[in-house]
Amino acid sequence: MFNVTSESCPYENWTTVARASCVNPDHFHCLKDEYERIGWVCTEPIWVENEYSCRYTLSIDSSTTIATGSTNRENSLQPILITIPLIILVLIIVATMFYFYRRKLSQHSDALPPESIKFMNDDSETPVKEANYSFEKAKNYLEEKKRVVITGVQGTGKTYLAESLVSDMEEKRRKLKKMWISSFSQLLEENSKPTRNVDLYILDDLFYELQLDSEFYETLTIVNDFMTNIAEKCIIITVPSYIWRKHIALFSKTKLDEVHIDLNEMDHREKRFIMKLLMSQHCINSEHASRLNNIENRLVGKSPFKTIGFPAVISWMCKTSHEVGFKRILVNPLQKMSEEIEELKQSHRTEECAKYVILSYLTFHDGILDIKNVNTLLIHYLMEMYARRFQEKDLNRYVKNMVGEYLLEINEGVYKMDLNIWSKLVFVSVAKENLRFAEENYKNSRRHIINEKDCPKDMDEAYPECFIKVNRAENLSLTGGEQI
Repeated sequence: MFNVTSESCPYENWTTVARASCVNPDHFHCLKDEYERIGWVCTEPIWVENEYSCRYTLSIDSSTTIATGSTNRENSLQPILITIPLIILVLIIVATMFYFYRRKLSQHSDALPPESIKFMNDDSETPVKEANYSFEKAKNYLEEKKRVVITGVQGTGKTYLAESLVSDMEEKRRKLKKMWISSFSQLLEENSKPTRNVDLYILDDLFYELQLDSEFYETLTIVNDFMTNIAEKCIIITVPSYIWRKHIALFSKTKLDEVHIDLNEMDHREKRFIMKLLMSQHCINSEHASRLNNIENRLVGKSPFKTIGFPAVISWMCKTSHEVGFKRILVNPLQKMSEEIEELKQSHRTEECAKYVILSYLTFHDGILDIKNVNTLLIHYLMEMYARRFQEKDLNRYVKNMVGEYLLEINEGVYKMDLNIWSKLVFVSVAKENLRFAEENYKNSRRHIINEKDCPKDMDEAYPECFIKVNRAENLSLTGGEQI
């Protein structure tokens, strides 16, 4: 697409503008169009060998030239009249097929959360293994030692890296049989009676930040037994950074530290690739891109964020209004995101309150909103609590307006949050006012609510904004509450 600009071509800072405008700076071109307007495009150059470009001339004599007179003009037009409609028809068919292919490809791409991008090469000069180092390292562990442990803070893409490894194995083994285990009860059942012919197990979300020591020891014991029982099978395990650091000695006893991938410690080249890819994916304008590029060194430096993953922060910053000071955001990204949720909640504008209701619905409805199958009892309850002027007939319009800001459309009329962190922040926001409702309508409430006497002293620093402390002595009586 030709992007018209009011300025001249950036000869003095060509590299900076090229990097901000195109995923591959080598594809940046600044030129004039047929109307003498200056603009830029991102496209791969087409090379034509010297002396072999197409030429059209009427000055060359030819022994085969036929003079078209009145006797044969009518006959000569017949092939043209037949050929042109056929060409147009073929072009329409090809264009239609290309449109639906691109739409399907776009829907598949959009369904992947930004913190979960599989970092493939895009014809840039960055080698695949350098831009995708975490994936390559994890794949090698899985191939050589049949197991890998993926750690990271929230938003680093632990689950998606696991999904990428699964997809890679499926490409090599079409009949690969896999099993996802995401609950302790499921793990117990599979450990007692393993399913036949499973080639790959993925233990995802078994460990979490607020997990009590007694629960952790019990879970790890069963995991170790399970790994012994399936020694010949491949296994992928995801663990939050806080739990990994806290219990590293126990993880090391089973040599899991030898197959460890830490997504908090991504190489600067990998981070830079992610940053450019997300900037391109979100189609941010040149001014917004320039502001991000100005703080690039700080963004891709060593562990700039302690409590939220690099991909999640960059994705959020790509969608954040450029009037907001990025440097202020970087002081505490999670706090700023939490404040954004509270602003929606407290807003006097129906559209903003509707966003809070929709995010709350997704949080308490397993992360999915299907326009054709809405839980009316839940949506009405949330509307009554937070947005009384919000009418259900406007739901579809409000949801569509949130795509690209908070939501992804994974299928026609089916939506999910683009960042998992939003559901945690929304849960805490709702629970602060209505603990009973939050506990009884969220299956993972134990991951975000902890008894004050059980809360580790460093949890406020390790997992801020994503949990609340309660006096369980006062709340044990909360039974028979309002479950929706």
